[in-house]
Amino acid sequence: MKPMSYSPSPAAMPRPARRLTVADFTTYEHRYHLTHRFPSLSKRHCSLGGCMVAEGYIGECQPCRSLQLIGSDLNVYQTYETHAREDAPAHVSIIVMLEGCAELELGDRRCTLTPGSGLLLAYACQQTLSARHIAGQRVRAVNLTVLKQAQEHDSRLASLAPLLQAQGGLWSLSVPEGLRQSLAEWLCLQAQGNAALLQAEGLALQLLSHALSAYDSTLVPRLPLPTGSQPASSRDQRLLERVRTQLDSHPGDAHSLRTLAELGCMSPSSLREKFRQAYGQSIFDYLRERRLALAYQLLRKGESVQQVATQVGYRHATNFATAFRQRYGVAPSDARNCQG
Repeated sequence: MKPMSYSPSPAAMPRPARRLTVADFTTYEHRYHLTHRFPSLSKRHCSLGGCMVAEGYIGECQPCRSLQLIGSDLNVYQTYETHAREDAPAHVSIIVMLEGCAELELGDRRCTLTPGSGLLLAYACQQTLSARHIAGQRVRAVNLTVLKQAQEHDSRLASLAPLLQAQGGLWSLSVPEGLRQSLAEWLCLQAQGNAALLQAEGLALQLLSHALSAYDSTLVPRLPLPTGSQPASSRDQRLLERVRTQLDSHPGDAHSLRTLAELGCMSPSSLREKFRQAYGQSIFDYLRERRLALAYQLLRKGESVQQVATQVGYRHATNFATAFRQRYGVAPSDARNCQG
């Protein structure tokens, strides 16, 4: 089944795409108290700053003093990680994933954001906060951030304060389909001026309304954690990371649940359950994502469809082409022709 995705209406004109290099990501670091890491790039490539990481659009909007709305529509070519620095301010964020996937960690909790999912995040400074975007996918997402300082000066946002007082956390958030569609159109449109600010403020207030409706200070323990964020023991985390590293390093191998369970020192049924809890998807859904992400990179480098299909573990190019089209919406040959 093709992952859920929210597309703008046909009348919406896409924003102009631009190439984003390591140097571009560095500018965001200073502005948002972040550091970026690029696992597949050498230190030399990172220091030069000219290597392209993604192509697309990142839009920033401050519809009012208390709110920061950021929309991103990126084709990701290099896997990148975002880490909050020690001087990052306390804040509450609402994240809506429209397309693609992202892995997020806050302290000892982790989750995978998938198309259509929403997340309420409270960062209280005492915890580590990071996100990981895998290469070979299109990522469309909207992030609404409210700083702790803004909450203290706007009585409408006071209900968010207990989230930070509880030392932060992650909670799933159900965002209505109509609002997700409106966010997708806002992300695509090139509106300017006061009209654009009013539209952004309206969307931001709707997101806040849903977050506040989902949250009540007396009901915090009942607010469900997103799939994959249930705490695991340190031993389980270490063993699950061993399994995931094996899948990341050798996506084209013929993995079986039994051999992976042996690697993780647990039974097949236990691995199946704990992996889904830790990463928000089944082992073989995760493996398929890694295979197709690798395939996208190889095709962009100009390798043939048949070669790529074999390298990423597909016996038949037709099966690979079907899976690739379902994931990215284009044929492998089209992705290969777009190499740059």
